[in-house]
Amino acid sequence: MALEYTNQLAELILSKLDAENPNVLRAACFLCGQMKLAQAERGLLKALGHKAWQIKAEAATALGLIKSKGALPYLRRVLKASETELRQKVLAAAAGGRATQQEDEEHPLVLKAAAIAMSRIDPGITQEALLAALASGQPKLMNAALAGLGNLENPDAHERMLECLGHQDASVRKTAAAAMGKLRAAEASDRLISLLKDPDPEVRKECIIALNHIKPKSALLALAGCMKDQDPGVRRVAAIALGNTRSRSQQVKDALVDGLKDNQPEVRAACLSALANCKITDALPSVAELMGDSHEEVATGASSAVVALAQALEKPDYDTGW
Repeated sequence: MALEYTNQLAELILSKLDAENPNVLRAACFLCGQMKLAQAERGLLKALGHKAWQIKAEAATALGLIKSKGALPYLRRVLKASETELRQKVLAAAAGGRATQQEDEEHPLVLKAAAIAMSRIDPGITQEALLAALASGQPKLMNAALAGLGNLENPDAHERMLECLGHQDASVRKTAAAAMGKLRAAEASDRLISLLKDPDPEVRKECIIALNHIKPKSALLALAGCMKDQDPGVRRVAAIALGNTRSRSQQVKDALVDGLKDNQPEVRAACLSALANCKITDALPSVAELMGDSHEEVATGASSAVVALAQALEKPDYDTGW
């Protein structure tokens, strides 16, 4: 959502596009994008040529947010793409390609920002290529397309991405879940909840993370049930997600308190943090017992949780979370 601003503030921000201090310049680029200051185009194009990759990436992002048509040739130059290879390079950058960086190449995050900006300015540049990749039936290509669509925040592709949650390849289901979570796609909630019973633990884990982003109240009971999952990694992520719900429901409390007895220390530690985040004060005795845990991280976490819960007892609040 664009930030509200006054003309006086806009003039101040625009003036900072000439700042020599890189932190000030980066902040100005960010604010120009968030405030949708179309008149910032010239200054942002200048910042796009800055030697610091962080400023280049922020400038590219802002140019996309203000939908600057005049920036397209400059963004293409960043990607070093001719007309014939433009779609391929934008697709690779949007999907997070180029894990390694050559000396003469732009930073991967600059390439990604430029690709996202081009898609915002002219969706046709990438949309057809990405949707065609989804229909290819090739898991690697589909995963790249899903990652790209998630990064590009393309709402028109939600339905096609939703279908990928039922794909036979676990890697595609996992990537689709991650993309739906990144897009905060509420319409995917029921499918993601059903996939909490997926045979692949990595898929289950990614679905929990996605639900943590989307925050549907209908997921609380299912997330609590994940604390009994056979995979410790899934149980740990479930505990973190439950903590982020800030819920004090009986189901959440019971699941997290039971998790304090988990045979894996990372799960016990996650449950301690979650109970503290949710401010479930009546779990204090169970939390205190773990101050004597044989695992140092758990014992330390228990001490911190005791302090947090003690403070919550002194200053109760009425936030019920999700």
